[in-house]
Amino acid sequence: MTTVNPHATPPAAPHGTRPLGEAPFLAPGDQIDWHYRRPGWLRGEPSTITPMRVVRDDERGLVAWLAPGTEQEGQGAQDGRRVRTVPLERRWIEPRRRIVEQWVGNGILRIAPADRPWSVWLFWSEATGADWTFAGWYVNLENAHLRTDHDTFTSDHILDVEIEADGGVSMKDEDELVAAVQQGRLDSEQAAQIEEHASAAIASFADGDWPFDAEWVAWRPDPTWTVPVLDGLDDLRQP
Repeated sequence: MTTVNPHATPPAAPHGTRPLGEAPFLAPGDQIDWHYRRPGWLRGEPSTITPMRVVRDDERGLVAWLAPGTEQEGQGAQDGRRVRTVPLERRWIEPRRRIVEQWVGNGILRIAPADRPWSVWLFWSEATGADWTFAGWYVNLENAHLRTDHDTFTSDHILDVEIEADGGVSMKDEDELVAAVQQGRLDSEQAAQIEEHASAAIASFADGDWPFDAEWVAWRPDPTWTVPVLDGLDDLRQP
């Protein structure tokens, strides 16, 4: 596998954090808040914070469930719309604000392997009762996470990899990566390293590494779990 540096652009995280895979660990069903912050993030700036239920938290990394209908703190344009509505030619230079948004669609399973610059998301096109249809894996390129007891922090790397249920592989958001360099969000060296991370993730899938295995495709959430609630969302709602 290609050698990668998962900590090349470390996420902004509080003092006293630890890498994933280091104890103490949370129990299944506990809430963990998954943060995406830009490098150099300062308190009060926009970020994406998603409350999730822990499925597994151990030396291998973190596995967490994002339930349908979950409300999260998101990053919006100044008019309150989601960032992806901003035209690409200005997406990385437009000011952002904190917004509340709801996860739309079926739930997803997110798996962040310890000390890897990506997380693996599992999607199902149908996910009701006994009728679950696996749709594939989504590799979200990002920094290796840093943890506190109930929060995990990373920075998104823009470029992603989509892997269909039959093993077909394609890149996603290559145009956004180019725009991020043009608009000063990244430099060319960082972009090249992110592309190396994508190649390493694809190689990991081809090798059948954890967590690309049947265990997680067959996994189902505990039916007694409630949708977790993120503190502070009421303060961000539009009047």
